Amino acid sequence: MDLQGHTSNTNLTTTISKRSFIIPQGLHVCFLTDSICRDIKDYMPKAQCWVHPGTTLLRSAMQHINHFKTVHSNSIVILHIGTNDIASGAPASVVIQRMKTLITRISLTNPHILYYGISAILPRPTDNSTTKNTVKEFNSLLRYWTEQTTNIIFLNTTKPFLKSGKILHHLYKQDGLHLTTQGKQRLFAYFQRFLWHFCHFQTPTKKCLTN
Repeated sequence: MDLQGHTSNTNLTTTISKRSFIIPQGLHVCFLTDSICRDIKDYMPKAQCWVHPGTTLLRSAMQHINHFKTVHSNSIVILHIGTNDIASGAPASVVIQRMKTLITRISLTNPHILYYGISAILPRPTDNSTTKNTVKEFNSLLRYWTEQTTNIIFLNTTKPFLKSGKILHHLYKQDGLHLTTQGKQRLFAYFQRFLWHFCHFQTPTKKCLTN
């Protein structure tokens, strides 16, 4: 992902992969995630974070939309949900449709949401070959879909978790499902770098940059 940015008197113009985004000053940052982002509030204390262990896109679209009624300023929403949808056996095309439904419902709930950043589904050591293929297909479809939109950005968070196409096992706990402290540092550092380039969003701690 290539990132560039410059400021005007009132707005920041950011270019990501040849797409330009006009960012109002003071853009608010929200996270809606599953358990893989547990503890993100410790790394992003200035962001509004809602973490729902075990959630799915379907459940979030039904139960977690009310969070966004509390957001009263222009915002970007980072979504890291979908792992459990894929683990349930849903095909990649269905999971993409569920993601679209969730974003539509958030947008209808709150017109202050200007942008969305959608995290790729992370590969996990416990995934069987079928699930691994679904994860790859979903991320490919997600990238293609977001590139056709004006306000949704694909976040390729899988990159820090792979080396030569192989999963870095030390970034996951023994259950193969959740991240170690170092794994969280990798993921949250990715979010920090993206948000700094996208809207100059700062975090007061460098805790997650020590990996």
